[in-house]
Amino acid sequence: MTENAGNSDERLDRDLGEALQTAPLSAEALARIEAAVRQEWESRQREPQPRPSRRRLWIALAAAVGCVALMLAWVTRPLPTPALFGSVSRIENGPALIDSNSVRHQSVHVGDPLRTGDELTTHGVGLISLPSGSNLRIAAGTVIRVLEGTDVELLRGMIYVDHPPAASASGQLRIHTRAGTIEHVGTAFEVFSNEQIVRLRVREGQVRLRNTGHDIVASAGTELVAQADGSVSRGSWPLNGESWRWVSSLAPNYEIEGQPLLAFLEFEARELGYELTFADAHAREVAQRTILHGSVRGREPRDAIASVLATTSLSYSIRGNTLQVQSSGGT
Repeated sequence: MTENAGNSDERLDRDLGEALQTAPLSAEALARIEAAVRQEWESRQREPQPRPSRRRLWIALAAAVGCVALMLAWVTRPLPTPALFGSVSRIENGPALIDSNSVRHQSVHVGDPLRTGDELTTHGVGLISLPSGSNLRIAAGTVIRVLEGTDVELLRGMIYVDHPPAASASGQLRIHTRAGTIEHVGTAFEVFSNEQIVRLRVREGQVRLRNTGHDIVASAGTELVAQADGSVSRGSWPLNGESWRWVSSLAPNYEIEGQPLLAFLEFEARELGYELTFADAHAREVAQRTILHGSVRGREPRDAIASVLATTSLSYSIRGNTLQVQSSGGT
C-alpha cells in the first residue's frame, strides 16, 4: 500500500505539471499586442486636452510673480552691518589695507571704521582709537584680525594696547595669539608675534596669558617669551627708553587748549613711561593753576613737554624712572 501510494503521488505531480505549462507566445501574437498598444496611445494623443481656465492662469501667474519677488528681496536684502571696533586715527610711513567679506585690499584712511571681521595689514604704523577710550597702536608689517567685540587676533607683527585709567572697563581688549590669549585689567602692554615666538612686555598694570590650560600673570616691567614648543620664559624689561619710542611716537594727540598744565604733564609722563614728580611745592602749584592755550598736535611727548614748559616758569629733568618738574633755576 505504501509503495502504490508513493507512485500515485508522483504520477499526479507529473500530470499536473504538464497540464499547467503555458506555451510561449508566437511572434504573430506579440506583434498583434504591440499594434494594439500603439493604436491606443496614438488615439489618446489625438484627443483635445482641456484648457486651463482664466482664473487658474491668473493664480499661476500671481504665484510665479510672488516667487520672483521673494527671490529678489532675498538677494537684494541689506546685509547687517558688522559691529564697530574702532576708527583709524593715524596712518604714517606707509599704506594700510583692509580685507573683509565685502572688500579686498581696500586702502585705509584716517577716519575709516574698523569692524568685526576686518583684517588689517599695515605697511607703515597706525593708531586705532576705540570707543571705550582705549587705543591700539600698530607697528609696520603687522596683520591683525578683528574677531568680535573687543577680541583681536594678532597674526603677525607688533601691537601696543593702551587702556588708560579713564577708559571704560568694558573696552578691555583680549589679544589672541598662537601662544594663547592675553587679557588685561587697566594696563598698557606690547605684544610681538612671528613664527618662532610670541613676546609680551608689560608697561603698566597686570596682564594674564592663558596658555595651554594654565594662566601666567605678568606685572609692569615683566617680559614673557613663549616659544613654539609651548615653553614660556620670564624676564624683566625697562618701562621707558628707546625700545618704547615707536609707541610714544603714536601717542594720541593731547588737546591742550583750556586744559591745566598738570593734566598735560601727567598724560605725557605716562606716554614716556615715567612717574611724574615735583621738586618743590611751588612747581606743583604752578602746574595746577596754569591753563594752557594753543596746540601740540603732531609733536612727540618730549618735544611737547619742552615746548609747553618753555612758556612757563618751570623746567623738567629725567631722574631714573621719574620725570621731575621744578621751578626754573631749581635743581
